[in-house]
Parts: sequence; structure tokens; C-alpha cells
Amino acid sequence: MSRLKRINKPYFIFLIWNVLMIGAVRGLTFQHEPGRGVSGNGNLGLLVLAPSLLTFLILCIWTTNLSKWWLYDQRQRWGGKIYACVPFAALLLCVLSVAWELHTINDLHLQLNGFTNDPDSAVYRFGWLNQYINTLFYNVPILLFGLSFSILTGWLMEWKLRSPRST
Repeated sequence: MSRLKRINKPYFIFLIWNVLMIGAVRGLTFQHEPGRGVSGNGNLGLLVLAPSLLTFLILCIWTTNLSKWWLYDQRQRWGGKIYACVPFAALLLCVLSVAWELHTINDLHLQLNGFTNDPDSAVYRFGWLNQYINTLFYNVPILLFGLSFSILTGWLMEWKLRSPRST
């Protein structure tokens, strides 16, 4: 029970909210089926995508701030070697999430037979904000990249502003 008291509950709830928003964007994005399509007259995913990206930005800023202060507290307990693992783990997660996003883009490219500038594509002339590709703008790899990059930024801020060399 003492561990639950140490968790920042508002942050955790906001993180869960962002995961739910990813599900909402995914749920309102149509899956293309060859030979079938939608008219292109409406994109319900945009109703969720805009607030999702706003809450994602807030979550990243909040993560940077929390990680900066949490890492400052932990640096005294962990020592240098373990403390130095944080940026490497964050950087590794950034690279993995970019690779995952590139894989997602490639899969969607194959599923739609191209993107908006390919005449054979299911989204030809639809524009980039259409009902088939909302998930490219907010998904799990993007959330993972944002959180990892925020932790890396928080580590850099903590290292630069509070290191013994700068005082």
C-alpha cells in the first residue's frame, strides 16, 4: 500500500486518459476493405484527434517536469552508474518507437495501396486528414516516443541544471 501512496495519482489518471484517447482514435478510424469504401464526407476521428493531441502535449510537458524532479531525488540514492542508465533506456525506447511507427506507416501504405497522391490508393484526393489514416497521427508508438523523449529531456534538464559542475 505504501507504493500506491507514492504514485502521482493525477498523472497516472491522465496517462490512462491518453491511452483511452488512442483507443478512441483507433475506434473512429475506418479500416479499409478492398472493393468497399466510405464516401469521404465525414471523419469522426477528427473529433477525438484534436483533443487527443492536446492532452498528449500536456502529458509530455508534465512527464518532463515530473521526471526532472524525480531524477533529482533518485540521483542521491542510485549513484552514478544506475543514474546513467536512464538516458540510454529512454533513447532506446525512442528508437524502438520510431521503428514501430515506421512499420505502422508501411502497413497502412500497403493496406491502402498508397497514400493521398497515388491514383490507385483508397485515399486518393481525400487529403491527409481522412477517415482511414487518423491512427497515423496518434497511436501507441507516438505515445511511447513522447514519454521516452520527455524522460530524456527531463534527465538532460536535471543533469544540466543541478549537476555539481554547474554550481
